[in-house]
Amino acid sequence: MERPRITAHHRPLAEWAIFNVLVRGALRRHFARVLVRAEGPLPDPAAGPVIAYANHPSWWDGYLAYAVDRLVLRDRFRGYLMVDEPQLVRYPFFRWVGAFSVDRDAPRSAAASVAYAASELAAGPARLLWIFPQGRLTPQEHRPLRVARGAAMIARRAGGATLWPVALRYEFGNRQRPDALVRLGVPHAVAPAADPATVSAGMAQRLTGVVDRLAADVASGSLDGYHVLLRGRPGINERFDRLPWRR
Repeated sequence: MERPRITAHHRPLAEWAIFNVLVRGALRRHFARVLVRAEGPLPDPAAGPVIAYANHPSWWDGYLAYAVDRLVLRDRFRGYLMVDEPQLVRYPFFRWVGAFSVDRDAPRSAAASVAYAASELAAGPARLLWIFPQGRLTPQEHRPLRVARGAAMIARRAGGATLWPVALRYEFGNRQRPDALVRLGVPHAVAPAADPATVSAGMAQRLTGVVDRLAADVASGSLDGYHVLLRGRPGINERFDRLPWRR
């Protein structure tokens, strides 16, 4: 089996350090809050491999995926993340937390990444792959959402999988720093014999629904169903409002 140029190489100590020193710290410095809402039950590690597929509006998306792994799923899965090859060449240490490369502009290389992802998912229990099936950074208001067939092909080659739509969004609101918002859709199973084109179309429909519901929540100002996963440092306006003479 051909393999991608950069493969995952999990290192538990590095995983702890990268999350707690790099990822958590960066999220707290740059965002007011990381907010999460789940529409249904979380994926079950005993039910087989999971492919979490998310929209891709920002460079921060991989950080949010890792935060969900660590703080929502509580490390119950062995996680993987498909990353564009130029980015992983620049930051190769992310392979220690499960990142592996894909060159979407080279069909043979992309096929090798699909085969590698499927083999890793099928190699053991409780495995989860994060994928951004739009393939490129796309503004969060852009429609229609494009879902390439790679995720469906991975699920097929892995012998079936649970697919999990995840919506990501970033909003400034009335704070100096923006909120990062995550809405977790309802997991759904796909059989290995399912037609990839049909699966991809269904994924696009489900992902669009979750993304649109998150956008509607923000537009209405109704975030009561969300809980704070991480809280950042207060911005200048919040610090000023806390001064004694402002009370």
